[in-house]
Amino acid sequence: MRAPLLVFLLTASAVSTAVADAPTSSAVGAGRKRREPPPAIIPADEVAAAERLYRSQNYTGAVAQAKAALNRNERYTPAMLVMAKAYFKLGKNEWVKTLGDMMKNAGATEAEQADIYQMLAFMEIDKQNTPGAIEMMKKAAMARPDNALLWNNLGAEYLVAKNYREAVPALEKAAQLQPSFAKAHLNLGSAYRGVKEYEKAQVEYQRALQLFPRYADAIFNLGILYLDADKMPNLDLVAKFNGAIAYLQQYKQMVAGVGQTVTPEADAYIQEAQDGIKKEQKRIERQKNQEERDKQRAAKKDADDAKKAAGSAPGAAPPTSAPPPAAAPVPAPAAGARPAVPAVSPAPRRTP
Repeated sequence: MRAPLLVFLLTASAVSTAVADAPTSSAVGAGRKRREPPPAIIPADEVAAAERLYRSQNYTGAVAQAKAALNRNERYTPAMLVMAKAYFKLGKNEWVKTLGDMMKNAGATEAEQADIYQMLAFMEIDKQNTPGAIEMMKKAAMARPDNALLWNNLGAEYLVAKNYREAVPALEKAAQLQPSFAKAHLNLGSAYRGVKEYEKAQVEYQRALQLFPRYADAIFNLGILYLDADKMPNLDLVAKFNGAIAYLQQYKQMVAGVGQTVTPEADAYIQEAQDGIKKEQKRIERQKNQEERDKQRAAKKDADDAKKAAGSAPGAAPPTSAPPPAAAPVPAPAAGARPAVPAVSPAPRRTP
């Protein structure tokens, strides 16, 4: 860039000196067009090659091609972005941060900055810094508010933080922007489950299954929903737990059928549902027994009340006391015989 500018200045100086002696110098100067600097070089071929290498997972080659592009135009932000993505895959996070700052100074577009923010967020996730990841995901989503993927990723981080109230609007935005985004519907279902809007959660999980019928995660989450919900529409507690077991068993069969690893929590959740069924059945049995005892007591009370009412009715003969029975004569003992003694009753057995 410096050489063309130097040539331009030298040429302009020579022309000015030559025309200064001419009598019509002012007219000539007025008619001369001002020369503009040459347009910036667009290293499109090098960037396209870098993108192809990146997609083929040749990250080192992608970096080399991006450098070649920047050698032709050191402020070309698309080349910086490809290089940053390749460095991210190579685990060179400091370079990602450096390139992000360079892109911002070079006037990167909001879309390009959103990609950088998302990479920075994933770097925070690797460090298990959920608040830091949420901050970067927010910046990415605000830079590209029309991008469903970025809103979904923000909502997913809120789910990790168990901040379900903040997760709901982010994931609703993702699902609205891209209604066919099955993962956004899945995550939205989990956010609704977190705020105990169980019917809405079921709708979103079912929507994810409509979009992707073999979606094992959606089936698993339906099992968790039936297990966690206080109640489900038109289902008693036993039916709700049986629904949870059915979904979790279906999940296990689906995952095992494609050779994937079944999450160990599945069996624990099935056992929890089975325990819940037993507990509810015992509660129902106790309730039935109590109702039967209450019914018997009520019947006895009604009978006693009826007897009292009959005894106190007008014209009823007062009860008479019968004379005590006459004592039977005691025979004299036979000669040589011992008098009989009453048998002793055994002591009552106490119930422990």
